[in-house]
Amino acid sequence: MVKPAPAEDVAVDIPALVSEIAEPQSLIVTRRQLCAAGVPRWYTKNELRQRRWQSCGRQSLAVHNGPLDHQALCWVAVLEVGLRAALDEVCALQAAGVKGLSDTDIVVATPKGSTPGKPPGVTVRETRRYRAEDVIVVGIPRIRPAVAAVHAALRAKSDRQAKLFIVMTVQQRVTPIAQVVEAAAAVKRHVRRRLIASVVADLAAGAQSLGEIDVGAGMRRRGLPEPSRQSVRKRPDGTEYLDIEWPEFRLVLEIDGAGHDAADQALKDFERDLRIIGEERYVMRLKLAAWALDQERVLDALEQVLIDRGWRRDAA
Repeated sequence: MVKPAPAEDVAVDIPALVSEIAEPQSLIVTRRQLCAAGVPRWYTKNELRQRRWQSCGRQSLAVHNGPLDHQALCWVAVLEVGLRAALDEVCALQAAGVKGLSDTDIVVATPKGSTPGKPPGVTVRETRRYRAEDVIVVGIPRIRPAVAAVHAALRAKSDRQAKLFIVMTVQQRVTPIAQVVEAAAAVKRHVRRRLIASVVADLAAGAQSLGEIDVGAGMRRRGLPEPSRQSVRKRPDGTEYLDIEWPEFRLVLEIDGAGHDAADQALKDFERDLRIIGEERYVMRLKLAAWALDQERVLDALEQVLIDRGWRRDAA
């Protein structure tokens, strides 16, 4: 009896295996990932020897020989720190899509006592605030935006920067305010706990910018009456929002940042102010530059207008 010839070995497309791992990770892979996928060690050694690949740490490799961009460096950081590592704070917000943050520091969170790797140029936070349910594992591992924003605020260089991280995350609709409320409530002990709670409360009440929050905090400190935030006005051509309103005094305050100086926006503001005046309400516009110059003079003027409109401090 003639035995059938043995089947020929099926050729393995090694570059395709490597690409499948590397493409979703900014062309960064680990030796463990390659071995698990069936990429022979001789192949890896040969690519490194021929300088077609480059080593980025104890475990991570770049499957090219060019410079690494920020996204690739973040992948290197997470893969070098360990299995439960995740981007946190500002770099997690950047990975989530928050615009306007120029920080290039890479911060990686890992559970307390996890003995993480500590690659150069990476800030590794072993923290009790790490929770597995807060980690997004689709794409680069990162702390979800609401929690990352609160963590960034806790570590910010100033109180104003702390507010900015939270406001930008909510303002750009990267995360719902309800999730930020939940993340802020989880902070039980920290010097900025009350500050963060106040910012989150203002956002939940309708404030949409850091300027509104700053002005609101100043009015609260002065003891002025609490206004409505982002009052909704339905119009035939769409929906309008008023920054700050005291309905009982028929008084509206609009907070104007630099964007309101543009000619087209100035025209829109003028038209809206006329509509508000036509509804027998008085509208004021506060330039943030004036607020920054002398907050107390602004608050003095606001208080006098409120008094003229019938408010009494002893009746508050």
